[in-house]
Amino acid sequence: MEAGASTGTRTTRFMMEGVGARVIRGPEWKWGKQDGGEGHVGTVRNFESPEEVVVVWDNGTAANYRCSGAFDLRILDSAPTGVKHDGTMCDTCRQQPIFGIRWKCAECGNYDLCSICYHGDKHHLRHRFFRIATPGSERVLLEPRRKSKKIGIRGIFPGARVVRGVDWQWEDQDGGNGRRGKVNEIQDWSAASPRSAAYVIWDNGAKNLYRVGFEGMADLKVVSDAKGQTVYRDHLPLLGEQGPGRTGPHGLQIGDQVNVDLELEIVQSLQHGHGGWTDGMFECLGTTGTVVGIDEDHDIVVSYPSGNRWTFNPAVLTKVQIPVPVTSSSSDNQTFAVGDLVQICHDIEKIKLLQRGHGEWAEAMAPTLGKIGRVQQIYHDGDLKVEVCSTSWTYNPQAVTKVASSDGSVPGNSSGERLSALLKKLFETHVSGDVNEELVKTAANGDATKCEECLKRPEADVNGVFAGHTALQAASQNGHLEVIKILLRYTSDVEMEDKDGDRAVHHAAFGDEPGVMALLAGAGADLNARNKRRQTALHIAVNKGHAGVVRTLLELGCHPSLQVPAVLKYLGGESLRGVATVQVTGCSTQPPKLKRVYASLATCGSLRGDSAAASQGLA
Repeated sequence: MEAGASTGTRTTRFMMEGVGARVIRGPEWKWGKQDGGEGHVGTVRNFESPEEVVVVWDNGTAANYRCSGAFDLRILDSAPTGVKHDGTMCDTCRQQPIFGIRWKCAECGNYDLCSICYHGDKHHLRHRFFRIATPGSERVLLEPRRKSKKIGIRGIFPGARVVRGVDWQWEDQDGGNGRRGKVNEIQDWSAASPRSAAYVIWDNGAKNLYRVGFEGMADLKVVSDAKGQTVYRDHLPLLGEQGPGRTGPHGLQIGDQVNVDLELEIVQSLQHGHGGWTDGMFECLGTTGTVVGIDEDHDIVVSYPSGNRWTFNPAVLTKVQIPVPVTSSSSDNQTFAVGDLVQICHDIEKIKLLQRGHGEWAEAMAPTLGKIGRVQQIYHDGDLKVEVCSTSWTYNPQAVTKVASSDGSVPGNSSGERLSALLKKLFETHVSGDVNEELVKTAANGDATKCEECLKRPEADVNGVFAGHTALQAASQNGHLEVIKILLRYTSDVEMEDKDGDRAVHHAAFGDEPGVMALLAGAGADLNARNKRRQTALHIAVNKGHAGVVRTLLELGCHPSLQVPAVLKYLGGESLRGVATVQVTGCSTQPPKLKRVYASLATCGSLRGDSAAASQGLA
């Protein structure tokens, strides 16, 4: 029952999101000139079923076509459907974000084009590109445009002569049924639906904007078509090839487990128009939830262990992958999970062979050889999407070696969570010769002698960053007191932040290192500093049940009355001081780690009421 419901939801979601796409005939077309001929354009009106789609051609013909098993259509432009790739920008026209299909250069490190610029021959024609149809969908490696065929497209474009179409509802703006006008420009019907309308000047002098793709509507019919741009026909995706029966554009379905991995400011921005943001939602940061619904706007309803349900923009969520066993040709069978740290194969000839049929090889991948990356996604066939060298590539699992597992922690949490048990293992690998890389690795390993040797080299920077972290942050999380003393002697900046806004004190809290916390406090570290998720070190220690760190922080004079978002799910927004009082009296229902924390709070005098009552409640 649930599986069927999930499949139905997924199919419905795909069909709704395909409505409005502009299409041309595909490779298995067998319907003569219903479309007006090769390259003529139509609009997806609706889906009769997961296998059939209704298209209204610009010439006014409407008919059903196949979109499963056999593919009658190619997607020319999906921008009118509202599909967008948040966080991207076309590096030629600067459109931000990219709407419709995203084209990513496989030869350059970080270069994207929108459809207009891709088919307009921007960037190097000899370079191969990945086609990314929707956010989160598989990247498809394409042949260089230089070797590919282009065709012209025709239909409702500037210069076309038109009359009212099947969805006309604008009375006699056109001067009456059968009256003609000329298309002046293709425009956006709304900001969320680019290239979904045409601006028409009627023969009677009236001017207005009309729907051509918006929500599948066709206000106009062409009587004398015009030429649009030329396109690389065989580079266009087939309508339905990533459709029913598979995950939707955001890759989520009911039952999936999800995390919120983005920075707080980005999450709050993306939530506008998708349920908004309230302070109670802090519980979602660092906690895995379960998808329990997908609403009519395609937003995702997620349930959390507290019993609360929150609605999210799907762009905010990251799916937690279930570990997949992978067969390796080596003696060791490797099992990968999202969050695992892996080392890319050093041998370029070997990896080129291994990549065949597994994402293929691109020269832009060369800098990743031998480097450490993090598994972001595991595809159904076992291939791995790995974040490495500030970009992401798909690898054959046999082309990587696991360096460290996710160790049972929630994959992809804030930097502290990602590094908690992995830093020691990650930094056992070879170094590249870069002094900052060597410094951070030796600090993470606790090698005080080698750390000082690095710092004596003239090119060394005590605050240098490797893998997103400084030596002090790495040593703080792993509890290497002697290394920290050396770094402080060389005036390491105790207030430097990583990309999540975490400082050394946050890392010490993650690593359950009260001794480090005392050392940092003695160096003048701000114990009340907040990261980008508005968490202090005390918030983190309470959430993770690190009673020793809580005790140390309170003894060092940090503010116990700061609100603790991480325990709002138990406490209804009380301050930490008030929380402790409430929870001590009714602690039998609280997790053991919170009991230990509240015991620390009571012992340190941070509770209202006497310690005897506290002891009794915690017995």
